[in-house]
Amino acid sequence: MAPDSPELRHVERVRLLQADRSLGSGLSNDELAMASRYAVADAVALARGKYAPRALFDGKDLLGLLVLDGLLIRQVAVGDRHCGELVGPGAVLRPWDDFGQIAPLPFEVSWRVIQPTRLAQLDRRFLATIVHWPALIETFTARATERAHTLAFNVAIHCLRHVHLRLLALLWHLADRYGRVIPEGTHVPLPLSHADLAELVGAQRPSVSVALKRLADAGLVSRGPENTWLLSHEPPSELRDMRARKASTAVLAGFGEAEDAEEDDHEEGFERAVARG
Repeated sequence: MAPDSPELRHVERVRLLQADRSLGSGLSNDELAMASRYAVADAVALARGKYAPRALFDGKDLLGLLVLDGLLIRQVAVGDRHCGELVGPGAVLRPWDDFGQIAPLPFEVSWRVIQPTRLAQLDRRFLATIVHWPALIETFTARATERAHTLAFNVAIHCLRHVHLRLLALLWHLADRYGRVIPEGTHVPLPLSHADLAELVGAQRPSVSVALKRLADAGLVSRGPENTWLLSHEPPSELRDMRARKASTAVLAGFGEAEDAEEDDHEEGFERAVARG
């Protein structure tokens, strides 16, 4: 752990089915009452900052960590390129599993807490408890599968040609999970900076800033309270049906050309660096 890395702080013992109520959705009322008594775990708190998980958790006797609240970004770096995965409440993590140093093409993984976070430590005692309720095991399996599907969706976002479309796809995806409809539009209560969004869509921060300004000028995206985000009432037709590119909305016209030039400049610089070896 780096000298300036924040410390892990033990905070409390929690009843998981009360802290994360959707965990017990597959249980009957009687099962839920009983499981709530015994499905407990120690919770730890992480303040904002960058963490080296191996210095905090050795993974011994732990099934994993359940995010109770907060927000993290898992960053993967290959060469001079990096991308991020946004991790929020409900996710099951094993951050000590880092295979980057033994991979044929090494990569680096780091974790950054962008909102104070609580994690429940799912130890072997917890595992021995939930075997009495198979529906709980199914729920944890579904959580892991959901995260895998989200990662695949993130890859699809990165494959979109234009930065403004990547941003819109990401923000509407986050709105589906975290958002709330208000009179002004759809509020996404996540304090993501331009640099954070650049990580999450696989673009350069200046390109993201330019794209966000154009989206704001078009009335599609704006800053909400406390540096959160506000979206217009409906996703643009270009996002609702990507097959209808030829009939895309006029308000998005012209975005792509400038973004292509910026991204192509970066790609050419990267290719020249590779050619130089």
